[in-house]
Amino acid sequence: MTENDYDQELAMAILEYMEDNGEVNAPELCYFQKTRTRITAYDFNDEAESLDLFYLIKADTLLGKINNNKVQQGFNYLMAFYREAMQGQLFKNTDITPSDEIVEVAKLIQSTKGQINQLRVYVITDGLTDPSAVPAASEMEDYVIEFNVWDMQRVYQQHNIRAGKEKVEIDFPTNYNTELQCLKMSEQNLFVDAYLAIIPGITLAKIYKQYQQVLLEKNVRTFLQFKGKVNKEIRKTLRTAPDMFFSYNNGISTTASEIETKEIDGMLYITRLYDWQIVNGGQTTASIAASLTDKEVDLSKVFVPMKVSVIRDSERDDEIIRSISISANSQTAIKNSDFSANDPYLVDLEKFSRSEWIPNGNKKPFQKWYFERTRGQYLDQLAQLSGFNEKSFKTEYPKKKKITKTDIAKYEAAWKQHPYDVCRGAEKNYQLFVAEIKREKPTISALYYKNIIAKGILFNTIDGIVKSKNLGGYKANMNAYLMSAVSFLSGGNLDLTYIWEYQRPQKEVIEKIEELIPLVWEHLTGGAAGGNQSSNVGEWTKRTDCWNKLKVKLGEKEKFSEELMQPDTNDDGSYLNETQQSRIKEAEAIEPNYWFGLANWAKSQNLLTPIERKAAFNFGTMKSRNKGISSLKQALFALKIVEKAEELGFKGN
Repeated sequence: MTENDYDQELAMAILEYMEDNGEVNAPELCYFQKTRTRITAYDFNDEAESLDLFYLIKADTLLGKINNNKVQQGFNYLMAFYREAMQGQLFKNTDITPSDEIVEVAKLIQSTKGQINQLRVYVITDGLTDPSAVPAASEMEDYVIEFNVWDMQRVYQQHNIRAGKEKVEIDFPTNYNTELQCLKMSEQNLFVDAYLAIIPGITLAKIYKQYQQVLLEKNVRTFLQFKGKVNKEIRKTLRTAPDMFFSYNNGISTTASEIETKEIDGMLYITRLYDWQIVNGGQTTASIAASLTDKEVDLSKVFVPMKVSVIRDSERDDEIIRSISISANSQTAIKNSDFSANDPYLVDLEKFSRSEWIPNGNKKPFQKWYFERTRGQYLDQLAQLSGFNEKSFKTEYPKKKKITKTDIAKYEAAWKQHPYDVCRGAEKNYQLFVAEIKREKPTISALYYKNIIAKGILFNTIDGIVKSKNLGGYKANMNAYLMSAVSFLSGGNLDLTYIWEYQRPQKEVIEKIEELIPLVWEHLTGGAAGGNQSSNVGEWTKRTDCWNKLKVKLGEKEKFSEELMQPDTNDDGSYLNETQQSRIKEAEAIEPNYWFGLANWAKSQNLLTPIERKAAFNFGTMKSRNKGISSLKQALFALKIVEKAEELGFKGN
């Protein structure tokens, strides 16, 4: 492994913890370095109106201590990169040949002018830093600059969160010199004790500064950043009318596993909360915490309404907290995809992920793919193991064989020939994927799961080939369009069973990918063979027109041979025998008019079941749209309807 490869692996490992924490959205590596200007990765979240820049500093001593000057130098590198990119000066007075990727990043930064409310610069490191090395946030004319460090202490804290080793226990009088006056709801609920309280803004801010995202772990949404526009309104209230904050703000909704109270002169006060979590009000909390260093805000006048639900039923705590969280968040615009981690679709995929062994020829299989249904699940499970159990887990579920929800959404969208959706970003593509799953309601079987993994193997193979070409950028865009191109040239019917069985694509498929790379690259980047798109590759690849025009070019290419196509299979993945195949062909041969005639006859005679009548009409519609009967189960059902109708007197056309 080269030093540059090691740096990339290290940066990705730290960024993965940051994503797991929810602090960042979807950072991407981008290497650039000259004397006073450097960057390691970037992240743009248009929904949160935030631009993030990252620079990696490696520890060079055994103790791992990073000098304060080095941290400040890292911030200076990133700010210089931002200024030079914004001013179009990044590549002047240098003999460095910029990669297409870094050119695209520079264009992106220029396009964010007037579009962001916060610029966040991060030093990330495998060493330890002094908190005093981090400058205070500064406010520009239309955005805030925030400085942050993620060192090994932050990584270790996040590791412990996922391992369940770090809980939030608040001792109000001891640590914050306050007790919270409260009202307790009458005991009418067997599962939850409910309290209403008022928490001082300065107390809430100090707690958040100490625990950060740990407070928000059970929030239905992973808290990324507070939205720019919302944050501006909260900040405005904090500055101009702090004494009105209680009246203007909806407050926070929280949960706890235990509570301690005491009574003074007939009034009840909260003194301690165990395993305290904020399930709604993350924006409010983070905004108040950000105002601790704001000289224009008098937090002593800020008070926040607070609801505390203490969960009595420990066996159902996750279910109850989720219900509270969904209800509390229903007043804001939460997308359905935010609640999809427990959808049956994903639960079923997880089930097959834990039971389906990877084929290993004639040897006994010993590995499985690990589907991560919830973010951080792999690290969470690994962190709870040690010794032999940890080694066994890593053997059974290698980290390189971990896939996530957004990975699956990417594979499926690219295979269904929607590469433009993949290029719109992981979160947006995932939302579209969830909507499609809810609309189509696919049946999850072992074969369905294996086909998804096969698509993942194909996608990763494409990624490796593109990476080996050193094209200089747009790897993610190339991957999506090449995957869609393979799907197009195989009519979406490539033999995925082969890829699952051998855990690699066919030799002919790999050769075709190699052949397609120059064509797709020219088309996406606007070379001589393209010439029909905008200069902004990122924006061009998000357009359906980009794919439609590529399909025209692909139409001139030779399609995959019949030998590479998927043979018909049973639900368990076994191949159909000749009799089974003939039954499918028999059902396929029935014309649309026959089905429509059968459906109308059955309805007028009130014969067959309503389900059979509707199915007959659906078969007619499918055939009229040139959609075939794709499974043995479907074919047998169709033939059963025909046989039953003819026995009852239907004569056909």
